[in-house]
Amino acid sequence: MGKVLQPRKHRHKRHYTFMIISGDSDRKSKQIHLGHVATQVLAFSLFAILVAIVCYIAYITLRFKNLQSSNSQTLSSMQAVIDNQQQMISDLSAQNSSLQTANSELQAGYEQVSKALNIMVDDEEANEAAQIEAALPKGFPLSSQASYESRIDDPSSDSKDTAKEGNPILVFNASAGSHVVASGTGTVLTITSDSKYGKCITIDHGNGYKSIYRLSGTVLVEEGDTVSRGTALFLIGDKGTTLGYQIQYNDEYVNPEDMIEING
Repeated sequence: MGKVLQPRKHRHKRHYTFMIISGDSDRKSKQIHLGHVATQVLAFSLFAILVAIVCYIAYITLRFKNLQSSNSQTLSSMQAVIDNQQQMISDLSAQNSSLQTANSELQAGYEQVSKALNIMVDDEEANEAAQIEAALPKGFPLSSQASYESRIDDPSSDSKDTAKEGNPILVFNASAGSHVVASGTGTVLTITSDSKYGKCITIDHGNGYKSIYRLSGTVLVEEGDTVSRGTALFLIGDKGTTLGYQIQYNDEYVNPEDMIEING
């Protein structure tokens, strides 16, 4: 059998009409006729625009949430930094208070040390002044009272008599059994023989002063000995009781009477 031909169905084309009505008083309307394809294109375009809007809104929302989270983390970090700084300020304040207390204690200690040092310096100066005073040949050169006479000694003569030119000297008439003593603190510089008096002891007192003791007696010290004021230098015997006493300052003879303290 042959195929039976049926009549072909025709697809009806759909058309869409859009009316735009004006809001004016004249109520004019405008019609737009779109075919099937144009309508589909318009529908897909509107759908794409809607999807884009939804995606954009979702993106903005997510971005806002992320920004909020980031801001929250930033605020937390800033708060932690602020807390740390406040703790550091508190610690530094405590340290500053401790340092101020320590500084006050050090200042008080410094004042005490300064006072003690000043007292020590004053004592040292007083001791030094006392030592200098004790070293000056101002003491009486005999352990007992004795009369004396101020004379001029001629080094070129062997006579004990007063000369017209020479060096000042005090001549004492001492008592047997008494002692010739140092007139100040010093060191025995020399012990030599003396053509007029028998023996001669020279003591260096420092600061340019020397005292000279000339007598014929028993020597009780040696060269290099350190002596104090009142230290026995000679023991005076029955003979040779005359003491010749002289003082030098910077190797120049001065009048002993101007320096010694005469008590007899």
